[in-house]
Amino acid sequence: MKLLEVKGLTKKFAGLVANDSLDLEIDQGEIVGLIGPNGSGKTTFFNCICGVYPVTKGSVRFEGREITNFPAHKICKGGIARTFQLVNILMSLTVLENVMVGAFCRTTNTNRAREIAEGILAFAGLPEKKDILGGSLTIADKKRLEVARALATKPRLLLLDEAMAGLNPTEQKEAVELIRRIRREGITLLVVEHVMQVIMPLCERVVVLDAGKKIAADVPEKIANDERVIKAYLGARYYAKRATPRSE
Repeated sequence: MKLLEVKGLTKKFAGLVANDSLDLEIDQGEIVGLIGPNGSGKTTFFNCICGVYPVTKGSVRFEGREITNFPAHKICKGGIARTFQLVNILMSLTVLENVMVGAFCRTTNTNRAREIAEGILAFAGLPEKKDILGGSLTIADKKRLEVARALATKPRLLLLDEAMAGLNPTEQKEAVELIRRIRREGITLLVVEHVMQVIMPLCERVVVLDAGKKIAADVPEKIANDERVIKAYLGARYYAKRATPRSE
């Protein structure tokens, strides 16, 4: 049984087809990359899986159960958590309080939520910043905090939407190590990212979207040399130049 099964997922906004008959299967324990140019439908796909947007057509199954068009809070309690393309933390709450918000998905006891949050902050590398307001953090720590809050919901599948955006090379390396630690905890990951030098060595498989359609899905080595992917990312002019032999 697949952990996540998406079949024929279509999302329309009036006349715009943002996701067009997308299929995706993810096994327990994988790290799968989801890439594509801006506007290709990656975040919309996340939103449909997580219940933020209603699905126009198709189905989403998690651990063998139908979850299509379930409300977002029910999907989260069912074991799917996500981060956002634009960092979405509670700026006026402390780091600890932000993570406690996630922990309240699993408990109504404040002391237990605090225990969960403190453990997650230690895991994520933020324990010494627990009393700092979320709005005072650097962008790297805000992204780390958002991951920590998602982890506090105790997901079995974690969707990361551009967790590396805006980070310098050192911060990217630290973020990659955190993702690998998360996977070692038994959590499966679906990762949207534009930083190719990060996502290619990180993922077992990479799925590519362009204009709402899936144009490729394979191991990173094959994706990196796929002409359709190169054309979608770098444009027809680059593709034509690359395909034309140079005269000696």
